Amino acid sequence: MRRPLVFLSLFLVAAVAWACGDKLMLVIGARMSMVNPAHLAVILAYPGQNSASAAVIRDLQLQPALKKAGHRFQLVEDAAGLDNALKAGKYDLVVADVANANELNQLVSSAPSRPVLLPVGFKQTKEEQSATQKKFHCLLKAPSDTNHYLAAIDQAMEWKLKAALR
Repeated sequence: MRRPLVFLSLFLVAAVAWACGDKLMLVIGARMSMVNPAHLAVILAYPGQNSASAAVIRDLQLQPALKKAGHRFQLVEDAAGLDNALKAGKYDLVVADVANANELNQLVSSAPSRPVLLPVGFKQTKEEQSATQKKFHCLLKAPSDTNHYLAAIDQAMEWKLKAALR
């Protein structure tokens, strides 16, 4: 009589453990699936001189979730470093302050690796955000949380993939 009870209790414990683990894997899987593997980016970060979003741009490379997502960052501090990095390296995105975006757009688009410029709008109004997104097709709004940063990078990578198909 004891054997069937032991077997039954082990079966019930295994069933409950399986159900809990299954749900846990669904939650973990949903979290990990937020990052599209096709959108892993090599990012060149250029905070610029005296820009409003310089601290945010510098801190992007320190965000654990962005590293965990597989994005790689390189930071350049001056225009000469930006020019050299664009000529020598292969980048998917260039992150820069929206104030510098107009002057950098030509330099970035003429780089051999054809990166996309992802402007950072620091405390912009809704109208400014709309105008920036219309002009550059993507915008990283700051300050914000990591999920918004990941979404902006993902949107910029989608734009890069669409532009490459043209």
